[in-house]
Amino acid sequence: MRTRTALSLIFIAMTCLLLTGERPGAPLFVRAANQAGPRADGKDWSSGSDGAAQGSLEKVRSEKRDRDKNPSARDSATFVVGERINYDISWSNFIVAGELTLQTSERAKLDGRDAFHVSAQAQSVGIVKALNYRLNDRYESFVDTSSLTPFRGNKVSHHGKKLVQTSYVMDPSGRTATLADGRSIEVPRDTYDMASVLYAIRGLSQTPGVSKTLNVIEDGTVHTIRVEPEAREKVYTRAANYDAFRFAVRMIEAGKPTDAYKIRIYITRDQQRLPVLITAEPPWGQVRIEMTSKAQVKG
Repeated sequence: MRTRTALSLIFIAMTCLLLTGERPGAPLFVRAANQAGPRADGKDWSSGSDGAAQGSLEKVRSEKRDRDKNPSARDSATFVVGERINYDISWSNFIVAGELTLQTSERAKLDGRDAFHVSAQAQSVGIVKALNYRLNDRYESFVDTSSLTPFRGNKVSHHGKKLVQTSYVMDPSGRTATLADGRSIEVPRDTYDMASVLYAIRGLSQTPGVSKTLNVIEDGTVHTIRVEPEAREKVYTRAANYDAFRFAVRMIEAGKPTDAYKIRIYITRDQQRLPVLITAEPPWGQVRIEMTSKAQVKG
């Protein structure tokens, strides 16, 4: 895989980044109940001192168990319209070198298909930008609500003074992608783009050793990655601490997985399945992407 594509994978974090484990429109008390923390009245959601609250918590836990048994239900719950997650990107000795924003802006009809409109934007800031390493990548994707795979995507990339614009449209079968220059390429199953692949990763099982192979279309080329859940781990960031599960993301080159970039994605173990930290160790220095805030934005 080319260095540029690997850099994009690290900055956009696949994923990665899939936004909460709630159904669209889930009431706020459900999110609070799942955190099992103190309520505004001083009681604990998990203490059983409030029958209604305990019933809500048990319902949340039951729904979580059902999603874990049913991957499709678990995956579809990762899209919450209006949710926006912000990250700081630190690189080598720079405290903050860039910012990453992930958003599910709407659910709408496009090309006659019901779709989630998701985006991911990474840009350099501060001293890195001042040193003339200007990066501003924006990816947009429309994800079919039934298959949970993208069928249309667009990228606008500014690297320094260079501007690159690319796009693709999948055919109805999802096996062929038509690029902006008119070329058509074959794509395998489980193919995502840079704006949607983290959603797919967030929906994966958090059982160690159960790996999943995914494909990522980037600049008209399909790359293959292998995602493997490794272990439960406590994550410490500047914003908060989290009970998370660590996923390893390995590139597939010449049919074999390579861990040259040591990409790791940490996803919370609660219902939200938030990607709270991404780390990588490329040759040009250690990269750390920390979630700083999560908001629900009204349309």
